[in-house]
Amino acid sequence: MKRRSRGARSLWMLLWVVVGLLQFWHHYLEKSPQARPEAKNRFVQIADARLVADANNDGDSFKISYEGGEQVLRLYFVDCPEKRLYPLIKNRMKDQAAYFGGLSIPQTESLGLEAKAFTEKLLNGQHFTIQTRWERVFDSARSYALVFFDDGEELSEKLVKAGLCRIHTKGTFMPDGRREHDFENHLRELEREARKAHRGAWGRPLPVE
Repeated sequence: MKRRSRGARSLWMLLWVVVGLLQFWHHYLEKSPQARPEAKNRFVQIADARLVADANNDGDSFKISYEGGEQVLRLYFVDCPEKRLYPLIKNRMKDQAAYFGGLSIPQTESLGLEAKAFTEKLLNGQHFTIQTRWERVFDSARSYALVFFDDGEELSEKLVKAGLCRIHTKGTFMPDGRREHDFENHLRELEREARKAHRGAWGRPLPVE
């Protein structure tokens, strides 16, 4: 009888341990950034994010920290020049140089560094709010996102106005209901203004052949 009682107590203790482990695992998943709920059709707002200094940050892709952990974000709609010439993306940088009328590779690299500094200055100096659907960039760990500032402008708008990016990547419908096509047309209008004002890449002297 005593043996059976000890066995029952051991069984109950095992059950409590299992329950405790399950509760711990559930709590861990809630806190883990990898446990983000898929939000393909709706945006999730992050208002407490901060820029994290990282060697891989550039004008359109950067690491942030927030209550859920850390995440590397990639902007919708725009593509900033690379900040250095990697062998695997040589053709991509050539395409970026051609987009701006035929810049040299060194000019394009310089533009990439300027775009990186521009984005970092904004994210370090102003309050911003992230809107994301946690849509992955290809098979990488990065997620597409929009970054809004208190003046109502999105980061892609500011980069286009400064002449520091090309309109060339995946787009999205906007959190305020604007269609992807409408917002892209808006960016192209901003780009025409930047070209006319010779801002950023549009003011660089083209190399003499």
